[in-house]
Amino acid sequence: MRFVGVNNYTSLLTYKTFWLSIRNTLFYFIVHTIPTMIVSFVLAYMLQSKLISGVQRIFKPILFLPQVVPIIASALIWRILLARDYGAVNQILGTSIDFLQDAAVRKWSVVVLLIWRAVGWYMVIYLAGLTTIGDEIRDASRIDGTNSVQHVFRIVLPIMRPIFLFAFIMNAIGSIKIFSEPNVLLSTNTGRINQPNAMSIMNVLLMNLQGANFGMASAVGWFVFLLVLAVTILWFRVLGDQERKR
Repeated sequence: MRFVGVNNYTSLLTYKTFWLSIRNTLFYFIVHTIPTMIVSFVLAYMLQSKLISGVQRIFKPILFLPQVVPIIASALIWRILLARDYGAVNQILGTSIDFLQDAAVRKWSVVVLLIWRAVGWYMVIYLAGLTTIGDEIRDASRIDGTNSVQHVFRIVLPIMRPIFLFAFIMNAIGSIKIFSEPNVLLSTNTGRINQPNAMSIMNVLLMNLQGANFGMASAVGWFVFLLVLAVTILWFRVLGDQERKR
């Protein structure tokens, strides 16, 4: 056995595919997070409203259904929808865009899949948080003269800050470890992504494991851990510090 010191880490930092995978992973994480959180909160707030209380039992299961469907099945559904020659999206738009292989749009196809799957899950989390806001708080804000927009931004959002922190951290952990969605959606006959500019960081880890390069795979695993830790600390600084100041 030979001690290699930090050679695995230095090799990793000079590995071009590794940096491409980090860029792709951060793209998937950043681009889908904000739309997912906004749409999830808006849907949760609408479902929590008494104005549509009669149809909540219908819309809640429908919106949560994508989260129940297995990841592989979800990706295969979107492969069919986004197919160039027979896909429903191209048929509706009257185009022949190769959403799954065109370098300009294939990563956006993964983002659409991620948003579609995640919205229902975070909607339920936000619904649970909204139930902690009692009617007495709403009545007090109305007595103070706040309108609907002011009530959301001055009352609801500050109270929901711990829920947002939890949701953003859970989303960050899942997004940085993303693997199945892009690999199934964009895979070719090999069952994996062949294009380095679309693979995630977990692809690099798997390639090293399959090549019995366990030292390099371990280095990738530690980098994933540090990346998750850094993003978690960032969200705590952004949302947690404001919660303590409140």
